[in-house]
Amino acid sequence: MTRAEQVHRELRAALLRGEYPYGQRLVEEQLAERYATSRTPVREALRRLEGDGHVVRDRSGGLRPNPPRVSAMRELYDVRVVLEDLAVRTANPDNLDGLISEWLDLRGEHDDSPDFVYADEAFHEGIARASGNGATERYIRDINERIRLIRIHDFTTPDRIEATIEEHLEILETVRAGRSDAAAALMRVHIERSAEVVERRVGDLLARMFEEERP
Repeated sequence: MTRAEQVHRELRAALLRGEYPYGQRLVEEQLAERYATSRTPVREALRRLEGDGHVVRDRSGGLRPNPPRVSAMRELYDVRVVLEDLAVRTANPDNLDGLISEWLDLRGEHDDSPDFVYADEAFHEGIARASGNGATERYIRDINERIRLIRIHDFTTPDRIEATIEEHLEILETVRAGRSDAAAALMRVHIERSAEVVERRVGDLLARMFEEERP
């Protein structure tokens, strides 16, 4: 891992924890001092964070934390529930062996970081792929990309990651057993639980960020 990648990972984690108030400008010199490095890795990390949407430029060109926007999240989650219901009901059990093997491996060893969101996305897209419906897979991927910046807050603690792994395996085993109605019900609960966790954590984050911004 390069120094820029390390700074990116640590700074992103700090942003997700709300350590930087919403109105606080991110200064390269100060960040370089905090992470005991030169300004070049910090600059590269900030560029990547800006591309990911974690930080935004103000009118003067400075970078500041970008608060998550939850206004449209619930609508997208409602659409996602419908798509995931279709995917899980039509998934071919014979096409799930690889996905089950992957998640059994993750149960034993996984990375406790927000990057787990990519593995989670691959799970949901994998079920859609097992259904053979290319449109469902594309639409689920599109929604995943739209809400990724919000959903990343779902995987900031090891306990939530472990719970997600178990929920995924339960869904897969239920589909493989041919119990499509039960699998669809499990998927709906899984998605709604994720939405609730995200909303709660983002709400706490915004409250902390704006509280710290006050003089």
